[in-house]
Amino acid sequence: MPAPNAPHYISPKERAENRARWLRFAYLTAVAIPLAVLVMMFGYSDQAPAWLRSFTADLDAGFGFPVLWLIKLIAAR
Repeated sequence: MPAPNAPHYISPKERAENRARWLRFAYLTAVAIPLAVLVMMFGYSDQAPAWLRSFTADLDAGFGFPVLWLIKLIAAR
């Protein structure tokens, strides 16, 4: 049984895997999520095709209308 305060050795392979995991997370939060919100906001506009407007409304309804709430918040300012 190791000592309770023994330092944990992190191999170079494990360090690289952790770095890759953090980069994926950073990419998701910095690029993919805002891009999805922008596409959803465009889906509520008049310029969007009918199928995208319908898909956007259905998808947003499934999550409790967070994008519609965001659009109303931005429009109120």
